[in-house]
Amino acid sequence: MTETVCYRHPDRPAGVRCQRCEKPICPSCMNSASVGFQCPDCFNQGVKSIPKTRTSLGGVARGNTQVVTLTLLAINVLVFIAIRTSSSRLVNDLVLVPALVDTEPWRLLTSAFAHVQIFHIFSNLFMLYQVGPPLEQMLGRGRFLLLYFLSALGGGVAVWILGNPLGATLGASGAVLGLVGALLVISRARGMDVTWILAYVAITAVISFTFPNISWEGHLGGFVVGAALAWIFLQETNRRRNKTRT
Repeated sequence: MTETVCYRHPDRPAGVRCQRCEKPICPSCMNSASVGFQCPDCFNQGVKSIPKTRTSLGGVARGNTQVVTLTLLAINVLVFIAIRTSSSRLVNDLVLVPALVDTEPWRLLTSAFAHVQIFHIFSNLFMLYQVGPPLEQMLGRGRFLLLYFLSALGGGVAVWILGNPLGATLGASGAVLGLVGALLVISRARGMDVTWILAYVAITAVISFTFPNISWEGHLGGFVVGAALAWIFLQETNRRRNKTRT
């Protein structure tokens, strides 16, 4: 009697047949299913057909709702350590100088990861840790990361357009204010208490326009972009829900 071999590994004897396509499969190709075993092809097709779990704002739900936030925190800390332990050339290559953007456009984003003073990075990362996880949980990793980077870019563009052409700007404030703006819009739309958010925005605005060497342009640009993107997310989520109901 001829021994049945695995359809993917002709040199291996087949232990069972796939419950869906009935192809012979060896132990290495056996994927446990609800009933019996399936071959890799059928198993992968089944996984793809399972609807993805969505967050409350339409993102793909994941198990760890802080991984992006913690990664952003780590990147900022690592860049800070690199700046503090290296020559001044590194920070000079990262900061945003509007007059240099035409030839060095990366500064619009790299400046959002650069800090020099301990209090500066602590205040920014403390707020990132406060608002990041709840937003990441509501938006999902992809949308949260998009929100962070577009807010950072929005702050950089505002400095580029409105700031001193020869001034140097750095820090994650624009990105963080974008998260705050997004949380304000989302919380307001859901009828949640936004008192502390409004208080933070008010205090930040006073500090931005009162004290020197603080970029109100970056704060304003990041906040506006973050709030606008959150509104877009809300509208898209509402459209999806209405489509599902009809």
